Amino acid sequence: MYYDDIVDEIKARLDIVDIVSETVRLTRKGSRYWGLCPFHQEKTPSFCVTPEKGMFYCFGCHAGGDIFSFVMKRDGISFKEALELLASKAGVSPSLERFNTKQKDLKRFILQVNKKAAEFYHNNLKSPKGFLAREYLRKRGISDKTIDLFKLGYAPDEWEGLKNFLLAENIPFDYLQKSGLLRKSDKTGNYYDLFRNRIIFPVFQYNGDIIAFGARVLDDSMPKYINSPETEVFSKGRNLYGIFQAREAIRSANEAILVEGYTDCIKLHQSGVQNVVASLGTAFTQEQARLLCRYAEKVVVLYDGDEAGQRSTLKAIDVLTREKLQVYVASIPGRRDPDEYLDLVGKEDFLTFIKNNKISHIEFKINYYLKNKKSLDLEDKIKIINMLKSDISELESELLRDYYIKILAQKLVLEENIVFREIKRENTKKLVFNGNKKQIKRDNIRYDNSSLEDRLIASMLKNGYIFNRIKTELGFGIFKNQTYREICILYDGLEGGTEEKIKKLEQQLIEKGLMAEYARLMMQDIVLIDESGIEKIIKEVLSRKREAALQKLLQKLNSLKDKGDFNAVLRFLVYLDLFLNNRKEGGIK
Repeated sequence: MYYDDIVDEIKARLDIVDIVSETVRLTRKGSRYWGLCPFHQEKTPSFCVTPEKGMFYCFGCHAGGDIFSFVMKRDGISFKEALELLASKAGVSPSLERFNTKQKDLKRFILQVNKKAAEFYHNNLKSPKGFLAREYLRKRGISDKTIDLFKLGYAPDEWEGLKNFLLAENIPFDYLQKSGLLRKSDKTGNYYDLFRNRIIFPVFQYNGDIIAFGARVLDDSMPKYINSPETEVFSKGRNLYGIFQAREAIRSANEAILVEGYTDCIKLHQSGVQNVVASLGTAFTQEQARLLCRYAEKVVVLYDGDEAGQRSTLKAIDVLTREKLQVYVASIPGRRDPDEYLDLVGKEDFLTFIKNNKISHIEFKINYYLKNKKSLDLEDKIKIINMLKSDISELESELLRDYYIKILAQKLVLEENIVFREIKRENTKKLVFNGNKKQIKRDNIRYDNSSLEDRLIASMLKNGYIFNRIKTELGFGIFKNQTYREICILYDGLEGGTEEKIKKLEQQLIEKGLMAEYARLMMQDIVLIDESGIEKIIKEVLSRKREAALQKLLQKLNSLKDKGDFNAVLRFLVYLDLFLNNRKEGGIK
């Protein structure tokens, strides 16, 4: 059971980037993620994670493997212990299907409470009780499919509806209190439901766990929104609404669109713009920016078009740029929010507007600071330059710095060299061109220096015919790399199709401590050898073997001649003639 279904399900449910990010601060570069290796001291990141292959590898200390071997090495535990730990995270362990009052894992229990609460709210939305809530969502243009995707719900206008439902599910009351879903009355001391007569927006963690809820009234009464309090599993500043639904689209586009509201996020997803997430009703935080770093290099801030939204955009820009993300801004016209503008113009025009009006964060700041200023005195111009000094100085590209200095000079009606000198002041080190330092660009090409042995074993593991040809004609001893020999021996002893055998092989390599070399192999974008190429390799190797064997025979003949043993020489010449004849016919290998 451990070695088949559970392992596959864990790998399907858990993202290696998310698991590694619990320990290592990763930054996306192209299709890979880089960070400082947790297994040895280093100042320059050489630790790489490739999510599509589910592998990590350190080019410094040569540690490597999959999600299981990472946890094993990080925590110093066995494969079985790592499997049980990851099964718990993935929610696939049979022991997690029911509540056990003897268990002490509070986070796990709260997640189970949230899951059942979400089911309660979702079912209520679809029941007669949820008619008005469904009508509200319909008027907002939210479809049934989208309701199911985001598991939207309705909290009925009852004081103890959720409380009684969860108690009937045999959930200990202590865990209901700690989930944040109940509130204690100051007058009576009794507990009642936090959410009543509201649309419910479950907040998903990156792995699909429901960690909190947002709730909106059906009318214009206040407060319009209330949210779950912070609990053992939820912190507003560390999560993003929609990250579970959006993360693969963000990773694919290498770009995230950041909005403010639940409905903005939901409606954009529904329209086909799926790389969208929303902040959770608070100022955008450094932890949220780091979460986006796991999935993309670029972020488009798409906050509301009113003054409050623009001020929030400025704050979000500063947070995002500190994480070295490429930040762009698209300002919705007419002081509207993205949801309203999408309804007004439709999906195609909305996307066209974003594409044509997306500007860099520096251009946004320049425009914002100059907005509503009919004239600028010298003091105003100096203030604006100082407000942009840090942003321009932090740019790594000298060409970009020159470009924005030029734009700023034009906007302020100043000479470029004056703006340059003003920005250069107190930032000399950042603006001096450093042509002697060669930047190390860690990309796929630099580390994909595959050898012929790498290409050969990769081809063997992908193609059963090639594997059997090498095994039969040359044997596994052809590999100088001892680990590759052991991989071949293990693979040869497995049954099933290629995909099934690879899964079994990886599990055995983890247990035998051979996963690092396999990970190094898998991290490379290797050009496989086709069957005709394999035939050439086999002929070349066999030819070299024969030449080597012939040289040994000739050396032995010379040795016999030196000894003067005529009969031995005669017998050896007969054998040599047989060898040469068979060699011509391809008989001796």
